[in-house]
Amino acid sequence: MKSNQPSENDKSLRKVLSEWRTDAALPPRFQEQVWERIASAEAAHQPSLFATVRWLAALLMRPSVATAYAMILLLIGITAGCQQGQTKSESIKSQLQTRYVQMVDPYQTPRR
Repeated sequence: MKSNQPSENDKSLRKVLSEWRTDAALPPRFQEQVWERIASAEAAHQPSLFATVRWLAALLMRPSVATAYAMILLLIGITAGCQQGQTKSESIKSQLQTRYVQMVDPYQTPRR
């Protein structure tokens, strides 16, 4: 592991760097071109829909994730089925109650 203490090489390097000077001028619009390159590089790294689908497919290839996903979908399906069954059952129960009352008491029949 390297220590963070300055060594003799660092001192000589600092001396050389402090003496170093350049006379070269930057090309025209240098800073603008740098920012354009940074923006284009960031845009290239934006995840696309295809990349997202590939990542999701690779994730689902893991058995633990695929099992958890299947269990979640199964629980959602069972919950939705139970809810729909309960609603349907209440509707049928209400219809049967109405028919029973109409059968026992003929005066409760709806008029046509």
